[in-house]
Amino acid sequence: MKTLRVFCAFCVVLGTLGAEAVAQPHTTSSATLTIKASQRSVKIGSSAYIEVTAANKSGHDIVVPREVRGTDSQIEVRDLSGKLADDSKFGYVWNGHVADPDPSQVSVKDFEGMIFTVTVKPGEKLTWHLDAAKFYSMNKPGKYAIIVQKADPENPSVALKSNVVAVTMVP
Repeated sequence: MKTLRVFCAFCVVLGTLGAEAVAQPHTTSSATLTIKASQRSVKIGSSAYIEVTAANKSGHDIVVPREVRGTDSQIEVRDLSGKLADDSKFGYVWNGHVADPDPSQVSVKDFEGMIFTVTVKPGEKLTWHLDAAKFYSMNKPGKYAIIVQKADPENPSVALKSNVVAVTMVP
């Protein structure tokens, strides 16, 4: 029964990420999404944390769904030539690049998480951190461009898109 609940939660999250990937830009969103690198230069093999901030720009409360590991957001990491970095083992499941993940490549723990909601008042911000190196293999020295998308809290078929930040991986 627990496995079925975990699988159902996984399907819901993947469906949300899929919708985000094909969503069209929306100009009347009630929120904005911005990111900044916690560190501009990171040693290879270390976490590459990105600070994500959702700001309520509406005149009313908005409810933002969250997942404790960050799998409710879609993160993309590209090298300077624009090539998408390889998925990490965790990212193999959550980045949405594989239509039917091979079960032997993942752990059941990768599907367990905690979904919750946060109410953000008008003019307030909600901030969290994502480890880009958890989702993508950033094991080669050089600069990586990172962007984050998240479903609009009031219109989940619309993707809020962040600015782009650069992180340099050093030996």
